[in-house]
Amino acid sequence: MIDLDVVDIIKSGESVLEKGNFKKARSKFLEALSLVPEDPQLHNRLGMLEMSQGNPEKAKTYYSKACELAPDVSRYHMRLGDSFQRLGKFEDAIHSYARSLELEPKNAPAWNNRGFANFNINRWNEALRCYDESMKSDSSYAVAWYNYGYTLQLSGRLNDSKDYYQKAVELDPEDKIAWNNLANVHYNQGQYERSIEIYKKSLDLDSGYVIAVNNIGNALDHLHRYDESIPYHEKAIELDSTFHYAWMAKGRALTKLNRPEEGLEYIETSIELDGDDPDYHEALGRCFMELNLFDKARHILNEGLSIDGQHVPCWMALGDVSLHLNNNLRALQCYDEAVRAQDILSRNRMRDLDWIEKGRILEQAGIVYEGLRQYSNAISVALETSRPYFRLADMLIRYGKSIEAEEFVKKGLLIDPDSITGFKLLIETMHPKDVAKNLESLSSKYPDSRIISSLIGRKLVDEDPSRALNFLSKDDFSDLILKVQCMKSLDRKKDALDFARLAIHIHPNKIEGWVSAGWCSYELGKYVEADEYFGSALGCDITSPDALHGKALVMKAMNKDFSYYNKALESIDSDLVI
Repeated sequence: MIDLDVVDIIKSGESVLEKGNFKKARSKFLEALSLVPEDPQLHNRLGMLEMSQGNPEKAKTYYSKACELAPDVSRYHMRLGDSFQRLGKFEDAIHSYARSLELEPKNAPAWNNRGFANFNINRWNEALRCYDESMKSDSSYAVAWYNYGYTLQLSGRLNDSKDYYQKAVELDPEDKIAWNNLANVHYNQGQYERSIEIYKKSLDLDSGYVIAVNNIGNALDHLHRYDESIPYHEKAIELDSTFHYAWMAKGRALTKLNRPEEGLEYIETSIELDGDDPDYHEALGRCFMELNLFDKARHILNEGLSIDGQHVPCWMALGDVSLHLNNNLRALQCYDEAVRAQDILSRNRMRDLDWIEKGRILEQAGIVYEGLRQYSNAISVALETSRPYFRLADMLIRYGKSIEAEEFVKKGLLIDPDSITGFKLLIETMHPKDVAKNLESLSSKYPDSRIISSLIGRKLVDEDPSRALNFLSKDDFSDLILKVQCMKSLDRKKDALDFARLAIHIHPNKIEGWVSAGWCSYELGKYVEADEYFGSALGCDITSPDALHGKALVMKAMNKDFSYYNKALESIDSDLVI
C-alpha cells in the first residue's frame, strides 16, 4: 500500500505534468519511486513519461521493471513492446505483444501494434492477420482499419485499401492522415479530381498540413492544371522551407508552363536541399532541355543515374536529349535501358502501375504494340481496379482505335462507375452525333469539370458549332482556337478574330493563334493586319506551310511580290503554290 505522502507526491507530479513541466514531473515521480521502489505502477508511469519525451531506451528500463514486478498485467507488456518498437527492435516488440495478448487476447491496441512491428520487418501477411485480430477485438478501433488499409496500399491492392481507409475516417473523422491516405489511393488510381476533394477534407482539419497541401498540387499537375498547382506548391514551401519536393514540383510546373527560366531556380534549390533524389535531377534535366542547354541536361541526368542506375525517368529524359540531338541510336539505347529497369520493377512488385509505366515507355520509344501488351499485363495483375483498363483505352484512342477502346472503358466503369477519367474516355470514344444526341445527360454528370466541358465542346465543333461555344473555355488556348473555328462556321468572322486575338494574348509563342488571326483578318479584307499576323506566325515557324500560304495570298491581294513565299511553298508543299 502506498502511503499518503507518496500519493501526494504523485499527485503533485501529475499536476505539474499537466502544465507541461516534464522535468519537474519526472523529479516528483522519481522521488515517489525512491519511497516505494517495488511499485509497478510508478515504473509504468515513468516509462510513459519517457516515451512522451522521445526517450524509448529509458522507457524500456521502466517498463521492463514494471513487467518484472507485475508479470500478469497485460498493458505493461504492451508498453514494453511499444518501447522496443520505437527502438527498432521489432522481434523483441513482437515477443512482448505476444505476452500481452496471452494475458488479454482481446486487446485491440496490442494486436494492432504487433501487426505494425511485423509490417516493419516486411512480414506483411502476418501484419494483416494481426490487424484483422485487432478489428475483431474492437471493430471501432480506427487505427487498425487505417493500418490494414496502409499495408494493402503499399502492396498494390489499392481498391481493397480504399474500403479500409474509408472505414477508418468514418470511425475517426478527425484523423487528417487517414483522409490524406484515402486521397492517395484515389490519386494512385488516376482519380485526381476525387483525390483533391478528399485532400481538402484533410486540410479542413489542419490547414497547415503540408503533405496534403503539396499533394493537391501534385494532383493538379497530373491534370495539367499547372497555373492552379503552383500556389499549392508555394504554400507547401511557405509552411516548410526545407520541403525539397515542393521546390522541385513548383519548378517543374513552371517549366511545363513554358517558364523554364523561373523554374530553374526552384529545381536547383530542391537538389541543394536533397541531392540524393534522382527525380529532382530528371526535373532539372527537363528544364535544361526547355532552355536548349542539352549538354547541361545530359550532364545532370547522368548525375541522377549515378545515384540510381535503374532510374527510369532519367533514362527516358536522356533518350529524349539524344533524340533531339539526332543521335537516334543513342536514344534507342537509353529507351532500352528504361524498359529494362521498368521491367525489373514490374516483375518484382507486380503492380499495375509498373506495367503501365513500362507500356508508356515502349510507346514513347515507338514500340506501340509491345506497349499495348504491357497494359494488358497491368490488367492481368489488377483485374479489380479500373486504372489499367482506362490506360489501355487511352492509348487505343490515341491511335485511332476508338471502337476497341470503348470495350475497355466500359469494363473500367463497371469497376469504378464514378470515375471522371473513365467518363472522359467514354466521351472520347463517342461519335459527335451521339454526343449531340445525349448532350443533356453528358453535360450534367460533372457540370463543374472544365476538362469534361471542353471535351464535349470539341466533339461538337463540327456537328453543332453553336452549342459547342457554350462548352469551350475562354481561358484555354486550344479551346479558343476551336472557338475561332466555330465562329467561322457560323459566319461570325469578327467574333472569330476576337477569339484569335485572345488566344495570342494567352500564348504569344504558339503559331496557331497568329495563323488563325491571319486568316480571319484576310477573310474580313483586313490585309494589312493579316500581313502582320502571318508575319508573326512565320516568326514562330518560318517553315509553316499555312503561314507561308497565307502570307503569299495577302501579298497578292495587296498587289505585292509574293514569289519568295511561293518558292518556299514549292519546296515544302507544292499543292499550296499560288
